[in-house]
Amino acid sequence: MFLLATLMIGGMMLTGCKPEPEPTPEPEPTTTHTVVYSIDNAYFDLVMSPCFKVNVTYTDANGQSITENDATLPWTKSIEVTLPFHAKVEGDFTFNEADLPDQVLYGKCIGIGLDGPMVDASNMTGLSKQKFLDYVADHPEHLHFAKERDF
Repeated sequence: MFLLATLMIGGMMLTGCKPEPEPTPEPEPTTTHTVVYSIDNAYFDLVMSPCFKVNVTYTDANGQSITENDATLPWTKSIEVTLPFHAKVEGDFTFNEADLPDQVLYGKCIGIGLDGPMVDASNMTGLSKQKFLDYVADHPEHLHFAKERDF
């Protein structure tokens, strides 16, 4: 009887113990920032002719491409992202030929930055309406832009 009681108590002690739970690992802290896309219409004291609009495609916080057509300038989009993040913006400047002034001021000021844009600009130059039309007819790629950055 004593032997049977000892075996029963010992068996209860072994089956009654729960294993020590494994510690859950601490989640790594996420780093979020604001990515700012910008397409500006000014370069120092020069302002692009107001007849230009932009069709723009940018990468949103989920990595999806979002397109906005006929956006007015200046154009800015700020999004909250988790780093690391691959930011991309591209598109085309558009205009209505009838709205072009006699002297066309055109240039590219495209920016992508963390917590504020870092703008890369090409010269904004004034051309006569006809010279501008001839130039973009020969070089349509100058109406296109593309920029990307990894954060």
